[in-house]
Amino acid sequence: MNIIIPLAGKDKNFEIRGMIKPLTKVQGKEIIKWIAESRPFSYKKAIFIVLREYQEEYKIIDKLKEFFEEDIKIIVLDEMTESSVHSILKAKDLINNKEELLIDLADQYLDLAEFKSNFEKIKNDCDGIITQFESYYWNRGYMVIDENGFVKRVSEKDKPPISTHSTACVSYFKRGSDFVKYAEQMILKKRTAANGAYLPNLVYNEMIEDGKKIKTINCEFISTLGSTEGVDCFEQINRPLKWK
Repeated sequence: MNIIIPLAGKDKNFEIRGMIKPLTKVQGKEIIKWIAESRPFSYKKAIFIVLREYQEEYKIIDKLKEFFEEDIKIIVLDEMTESSVHSILKAKDLINNKEELLIDLADQYLDLAEFKSNFEKIKNDCDGIITQFESYYWNRGYMVIDENGFVKRVSEKDKPPISTHSTACVSYFKRGSDFVKYAEQMILKKRTAANGAYLPNLVYNEMIEDGKKIKTINCEFISTLGSTEGVDCFEQINRPLKWK
C-alpha cells in the first residue's frame, strides 16, 4: 500500500509562532510525531510532499528522516500548488497504479481503533473508505450515507453541513489509479469545496457517480492539530492537572 502525506501547505498562524505546522511542538513533541503515533499504519513507509523552502529554512526533510527512517520517499516542490490534491498528483508516477492508496492530510489526532480492527474486512466490499466522526461544525467535510452504509455524496465547508457525518483526514482508495483518474476529472470539471478548494475527499463524488462504492470507518476521538486554536485545545487536553 502507498501512503502519501502532503506537507507542502503554508500556515502563517504557525509560522508567526516561529515554526512550521508539522514541526511545531505540543507538550514537547512535534505535531507530525503526535499524529504518526495515533495511526495504525506506519509513516516509515510513507511518501512525504514538502516545500523546498521549508527544507532550506527548517530542515524538514532532515527531521522527517530523523523521526521515521532514512529511506522514506520525499517529493520536494519548488513552490506551493493550488491545493493538496494538486500536491498529491505530483506523486502521480508513484501512485497511478493498482496498488492501494492511503492519503493522510496529517492535521488531526485520531483514535482509529475501529480502522485497525475492521479495515481489512471493510475494504473487501468497496472501492474507497472515508474515516468519519459525528459533528455539525460547518468548516469540515460531511457525507450523506445510505441505509446500507454506502456514501452517496461528500461535501466540504458547506453552510449548513449536509449531515452530521463528518470526514476525518484519512482517505483510502483501493487503487491509486482511481484517485489519479477521478482527481484529474474533478479538477477538469472545477468541482471544488464551498470555499473554492480542491480537497481529496471530494474525489469520491466522481467515483460514486461512476458506480464506485465508498464506505466509512468510525473514529472514536478526534482533535485537530491543523490550526493554532486546535493546538491550544490539544495542549489543554493533554496537560496534567496540577493541584496546589
